[in-house]
Amino acid sequence: MNNQEPKSRVQRYNFNQDPNRPTRQRPRKPRRWWPWVMTLLTLAIAILLVLGITHHNKSVTNTVSTTSSSASLVAKASSVSEQSAYESFKNKYDDYNDNGITVSQKQKLQNMINDESNSAVQSREQKLLDQAQTKSSVSSSSSAASSSQSSHNPTSFDSVHTFSSVNDAQNWAQASKNQWLQAGYTTYTITSDGQGNYNLQFVR
Repeated sequence: MNNQEPKSRVQRYNFNQDPNRPTRQRPRKPRRWWPWVMTLLTLAIAILLVLGITHHNKSVTNTVSTTSSSASLVAKASSVSEQSAYESFKNKYDDYNDNGITVSQKQKLQNMINDESNSAVQSREQKLLDQAQTKSSVSSSSSAASSSQSSHNPTSFDSVHTFSSVNDAQNWAQASKNQWLQAGYTTYTITSDGQGNYNLQFVR
């Protein structure tokens, strides 16, 4: 007979271990989550930088495009305005021009040119006015004066030219200065006839 008890009933004791000493537990290793956080932060910063640069580039492009469009519109509007101003002057010039314009009319047109703020329009208007032929505004105060002077040629400086004011006579003399100088005249005189008329006569 086998008097030994089965192994399942045998209890082993470790006499080198203090029964009151708690069981030693293995220390847990700390979780290494900082690398993941740093990686996520880096990715987030990179994405924000890319988005910021893209937005900036789009803003610059839009600004340049808007500025270019605005400049184009301003240039177009300026061109239309210039043409309109010139056409207005030309219409006035055409109204006055009847085989020439009088000195007073020329002075009015010159004042319009002087008041023009746009230098390009001013240059075109001045060029048009310089091409105009000047004629005197004759006042027939008497039948004799009318018969002798009403049909005189503006370039005929040997005859007397009658004007309604001293200013008109001076303006006409100045406007035709090159012509009467070339004709051999050196100066001119303006006299009143006592009836409100002023006679312009050139002197050699």
